[in-house]
Amino acid sequence: MTANKEGRRSHPSRRKVSLGLKFISWAIFSLGACALVFWLVWSRGEWMSERLLSVAEEKWQQDDYLGAIRDYEKVIEVYPKASVVSEAYYWKGLGAFLYLDDHEMAVASFKKSIQIGAERGQSTYTLSAREYLAQIYEKKLQQPTKAIETYEGIMAQSEDKDQVLESRFRIGELYYQMGDMAQARVEWDMLVDGAPKSTWAPAALYRKGGTYFVTGACRAAIEIYTSLYTEYPDDKNSDFAKFRAANCLEMEDRFTEALDLYRSLENHYPDQGLIQQKIKRLRQWVRQTS
Repeated sequence: MTANKEGRRSHPSRRKVSLGLKFISWAIFSLGACALVFWLVWSRGEWMSERLLSVAEEKWQQDDYLGAIRDYEKVIEVYPKASVVSEAYYWKGLGAFLYLDDHEMAVASFKKSIQIGAERGQSTYTLSAREYLAQIYEKKLQQPTKAIETYEGIMAQSEDKDQVLESRFRIGELYYQMGDMAQARVEWDMLVDGAPKSTWAPAALYRKGGTYFVTGACRAAIEIYTSLYTEYPDDKNSDFAKFRAANCLEMEDRFTEALDLYRSLENHYPDQGLIQQKIKRLRQWVRQTS
């Protein structure tokens, strides 16, 4: 022990406590300094990435799409941890799709935008990215299975009822194109059952009727078409449903019923010449058989 100014000896444990407090203070100070440096670096990176994104947006507005895409790529490469990276990927994908006609780049960019957005809890561009992905898979790359998966992702995320219904309708169309008529009907049935008053319901019924019409299953087609023009008489597909139902009735030799339907389309159906031909021929047939 050593003597202090009052002639007393300081206790070793007190010195240890004092040293410990100094160490803790220095540790806190060091951590604070490190945190401050990290925050300053991060803040500068955020500011620079946002500034570069603004430059890219200005080029986009000036129709310099290639220049804008290059700047979006700089954001991605130089500031991969920045909060705007998901947005940069989105706009890069949009530019590649709309202006460069580079569908592979667009797909890769949109997928990265979705991935990063999910990881960081950012959903601003996720839904729109899915919409463009679905379009590319469906109409550009002819990959219906991936398009279906993407539309299902839209349905799971979107709060827009009309967008959900449209996605369901498109899924039915894709199954139809793939030749899976049964699954197409399942999708359209779910749409009609879930939203019978929506604008998509009569369109789904018309397409469902078509799955029977094209395979010659006239009785089933007539039932669906009748439901359409009875329940949705003012819908744009109603007259087309009547015309196809009349076609089916002809094929089943139900000429009087077919004639009545064709007559109901006078002055309504777009091709009036065809309607008049049908009416004239069936009138003659009914007279001959009566």
